[in-house]
Amino acid sequence: MHRHGTGLAVSLGCLCIAAQALACVPLPRTDSDPNAANPPEAPTQALPVVIEPLLPPLTQERGQALEAETQTGMETWFAWAGLDKLPAPPRYSEALQDYRAEWSAIHADAANFLGYWKNDEGYPYSLNVFPSSTPGKLCILEFQPEWSLDILNEETGETVKDVISPEILSFSVATVEQGMFRSSQVRSQDSALLTTQYAVGEAYPVMLWGVEDDQQRVRVIAASSSPMLPPDFSEALAPQVEQALAAHGCTAGLPAEGGS
Repeated sequence: MHRHGTGLAVSLGCLCIAAQALACVPLPRTDSDPNAANPPEAPTQALPVVIEPLLPPLTQERGQALEAETQTGMETWFAWAGLDKLPAPPRYSEALQDYRAEWSAIHADAANFLGYWKNDEGYPYSLNVFPSSTPGKLCILEFQPEWSLDILNEETGETVKDVISPEILSFSVATVEQGMFRSSQVRSQDSALLTTQYAVGEAYPVMLWGVEDDQQRVRVIAASSSPMLPPDFSEALAPQVEQALAAHGCTAGLPAEGGS
């Protein structure tokens, strides 16, 4: 897993993917606190692009364990959200369903993986899954901002940064074969997708997904929208995301008109 310290930004312009024969649309940033101060932007870092090697397929035993962990993660999330201890899971929107339907002709076995997935439990984590014009090939942007505290040493007057949760940042390319989802950074399978209802207050549909990273840590994330950059994502890195997507034939948009 690639963890790098980077400045946090709360403003992000549109990102447009210019891959040949793919639709070109703005890729907005998700909502963040409009009252938050704008921190200074750190020097531009290189976006970690880690294409190979792919993680191995899940074994039958590990796949069944991942399904069980998805169910447990759902129950825990719903329970804490019902007590207002966690944000409620995002709605599985009709817009995202329509987006996936548009790509299903190309990604018959992978369309349900597409979109912006997130979990705000503890430290906000997100996984963007972008489609390409190649069946079964997807681009992945994994991101979790660094969480740290500045600790003042009263004796010396020096401030030391205490990193509570390091940043996670990587761009990778995934393949989907026979329901198995694998990149160099994360892996899962279609049986770890769970569509249900969140029934606190007015019920609405949610779609959850259990994913395992290269350190075998499992996260349960919820489908939120078509791909978009998350809050606190460095503005300076946006052009590098654009370049990586274009280089690997991926897009945030819809299939080109008249495409396969």
